[in-house]
Parts: sequence; structure tokens; C-alpha cells
Amino acid sequence: MDIENYIQEAIFQEKEQHRYFYELIWENFKEDGFVITDEDGHEVDAVIKAVALQNLIGEFVYRIYDEVNETGIENIIEYLQNLGFDEGEILAYCEQEENIDCDEDDFEITLKNALDYTTEIVADKMLEEFSADDLFDFMFTATYDFEQDFVFDFEDYEEMQAFVDTNQEQLDNYKEEYPSVMRWIESGMIC
Repeated sequence: MDIENYIQEAIFQEKEQHRYFYELIWENFKEDGFVITDEDGHEVDAVIKAVALQNLIGEFVYRIYDEVNETGIENIIEYLQNLGFDEGEILAYCEQEENIDCDEDDFEITLKNALDYTTEIVADKMLEEFSADDLFDFMFTATYDFEQDFVFDFEDYEEMQAFVDTNQEQLDNYKEEYPSVMRWIESGMIC
């Protein structure tokens, strides 16, 4: 199975409303070489980074709308098992990364540590690629139901970017409503 298509279909389309945000960030990650989806041996890394991106949008939703962030290690296990990876292969990936704290006796703790570490580096990379203001705008646009203010229907992530650019004043008003969320983004989006 093609890992890029799998990530786009199984992970990023899980919540259709968030899909264009994921695609925008993912395209930037690929262009910069932060994720590799077209070479063998990078599947586990790509899936964990994609789930970390889900984790960050879940944390944003939690902070804005007080909805539980349900992203976790079960997602990683399910996605990787669907690709044919077993616990041993996942552990081997974790063990090769020196910054992941591995517990030889507890697979789930090791995988939680992998998700935590990867979420941190994904957040750092997002802040390297985009400003905190832009990230708020993109995440808010991807998660908010604007129908109460105006109707939108994006065709692709470029259209989402254009929407953000043309509605800056309204998005700035939302930032003022949620200063703690802006501080969370600015301080590295630690979950």
C-alpha cells in the first residue's frame, strides 16, 4: 500500500473538516524533508508524525471547545497494523530513535513516549514553518463551524489559505477571545 495515500485517506480524512489543515501542514513537511512518504522504511515514522498532527489539532480543539482529545496510541497501533506492522517493528523504530524513552517491559508506555516526543517535534516544526498567528488561524479555520458567521466550503488547502488571508480581521477577533490558546501555541503547543 502507498503510505502517502494511506495517510491521506485513513488518517487525515478521519475528520473531514480538519483535512485541509492536515494537507497544508503535511505538504510543507514533505517539501522540507521532515516527513518522507515515498521511500521504504519511513512508514512508521510517517504514521506517528501524522498521528502527532492529529494530536495537536485535538489539543487545540480541547483548549477552544473543551472537547476531549481522543488521539492516542491506539490510533498508531491501528494505523500501523492496517499497514501490516507488528509490535516488534514498531518497537524497533522506537528503539532506534535515541530521544524516545523505551520501556522493554511495556510496549504501550514506549509507544506513548514515542507519541509524546513526536508531537513535540511536530509542534516545533510547525512553528518553524509558520508563525503562531498563522497556526491559530489555520487550526481555528479547520475546526470552527463558520456557518453562524458566513458559509464556506473549501476545495483544497490553498482555498483554505485564501480564506484565512481574506478574513484576517475576524480571525484576529477570535484570537483576542482565546489568549490562553495563543499562549499555548507560542510556547510550543506542549500537550
